[in-house]
Amino acid sequence: MNKKFWITISIPIILGCQTLLPSATREAAPPTPPGPASSQSTQIPPQADLTANESFTINRIYIENGELLSQLAAETDKATSMGLAPFIEFDATWCPPCQAINDSIEAKDPLTLQAFDGIYLIRADVDEWGWGDQKNFSFEAIPIYYKLDKNGLPTGDPVDGGAWNEDIPENFAPVLDAFFHGK
Repeated sequence: MNKKFWITISIPIILGCQTLLPSATREAAPPTPPGPASSQSTQIPPQADLTANESFTINRIYIENGELLSQLAAETDKATSMGLAPFIEFDATWCPPCQAINDSIEAKDPLTLQAFDGIYLIRADVDEWGWGDQKNFSFEAIPIYYKLDKNGLPTGDPVDGGAWNEDIPENFAPVLDAFFHGK
């Protein structure tokens, strides 16, 4: 067969294939911004993952945003301006009690919501921040909660996940309620 025949046949086939393919597979990748590749992989996470309820706030801090004590001081100022009592929670995504507490908050469990009423909780992941700084925070179990003074420093004794049995709201909510509200 001749060359002209193959060209005549291939053009409609190629155009037909492009029309039949989903547009996502045909689109070119977005252009890469100028600059070194390393600057793209070191993006700082947002300032915080903020959970605001009518009666409490939960804010996660990240190591990329500065030193622990500096961030705690700033978050404590926010808490004070909102009329909420500041606390820090050291937690981890893999921690069963941490997961249970978070799930209970998301499910709007009444006991848990009552426990967290009036507080500003600052969350710090131990996989990012480590297991305390040995000067201000020292612990071996999570979750662990510390009440913070006006400078973001811990006051009094902490409470941790060992203070209750099974990780259900009926067990942890009364313990946290008593801790957060000085009962």
